[in-house]
Order: sequence, then structure tokens, then C-alpha cells
Amino acid sequence: MSALVEGRMRYIPLAPDSDWRDLPNIEVRLKDGTLTKKLRYTHHDKKNGRSGTGALRGVCTCAGGKPCDPSDRQFNTLIPWCLPHTGNRHNHWAGLYGRLEWDGFFSTTVTNPEPMGKQGRVLHPEQHRVVSVRECARSQGFPDTYRFFGNILDKHRQVGNAVPPPLSRAIGLEIKRCITEKMKEEQASENIKQEKMELSD
Repeated sequence: MSALVEGRMRYIPLAPDSDWRDLPNIEVRLKDGTLTKKLRYTHHDKKNGRSGTGALRGVCTCAGGKPCDPSDRQFNTLIPWCLPHTGNRHNHWAGLYGRLEWDGFFSTTVTNPEPMGKQGRVLHPEQHRVVSVRECARSQGFPDTYRFFGNILDKHRQVGNAVPPPLSRAIGLEIKRCITEKMKEEQASENIKQEKMELSD
């Protein structure tokens, strides 16, 4: 993870359901020594208007209904510029840089737990990091003794693409039950035929 991504994770509150929308709009010194910038809200937001304090909410001319202006783009901000920029069209990107809950669940186990990914609710409930390979494996029902191979990304792909072992077991047991029932039915049918043949003799 880049220093900026790590910095963002550090400032996501530890409260359940926290995500990027809870990031403070402040300047912070990152671990690589760089200083972030505050996100500037410089345009009127046609859809949401102004904030309760009367402040602007738009970060690009498109918030007012005009075409995007590339010069509006902002870099190295703690609040990622792209999220408020396109939030009106994407449910405000709920869940990106989101924390998991101890008593909650993974809505999906992904192949690459990235805070800005499609399933961005991948931050540990109490630590400023994404969930580990082992934690994702547990979410899929893998026993802790199961070993994964390759680099971290390879391991996350193996976990995310796997059919959860408890589900595989349940499917296997159901197939076995169906086959056993079928064999019993066939055996019973065979027994009836045999009895009929014996009676006719």
C-alpha cells in the first residue's frame, strides 16, 4: 500500500460502518514524509446543494451540470478526490475504505482486498490495515491449517475464487445422499422384480 492509502486507513474511525465519508478533511504528514492537502470544495453541487453550514459540496464543474474540467482534479488529498467527484452517480461510494464489524459479515470475499475496490469494506475492525489472507480464508470457512502458495496476491486470489469448503462439503454430502437414495430405490425395485419372478415360478 502507498503511504497515502495507509494514511487514509489510519484516519478511518474504528466505529462500525465507518468508511471514506468519515475521513477528516485535514492535512497530515504521511510515513514517507509527504504532507497531504485538504480537499477543496469549489463548485456548487446541483443535486445536493450546499451543506448545512452553507459550504459548497462540489469538487468539479460537473457537479453543477457542466462538463468535467481536468484542471479541477486534486491530488494527494486525504479524502480521495475521485469519490466526491463521482459519488452522486454511485451511491456516494458507500463502503469504500470501509471497516468490517466484529459481529458483522463479509458481503463477499474478494480476490484483491483493496480499499478502493468494488468491495471496499475490507479494513480490519480494530487495526489500520486491510484484512489478511488468513482472515479472508476464515471468512470462507478454510481451516487455519490449510496452506496457500505464492505471493500475497496469489493467495488472496486462491481464497476469493474458492468455493467455501463448508459449502463444498454440504454439496458433496447432498450428492452422496441423493446417490444413496437412488441406489436404495434401485435395490428395492430389483428386490420386487426378484420376488415377482420367484412367485411366478
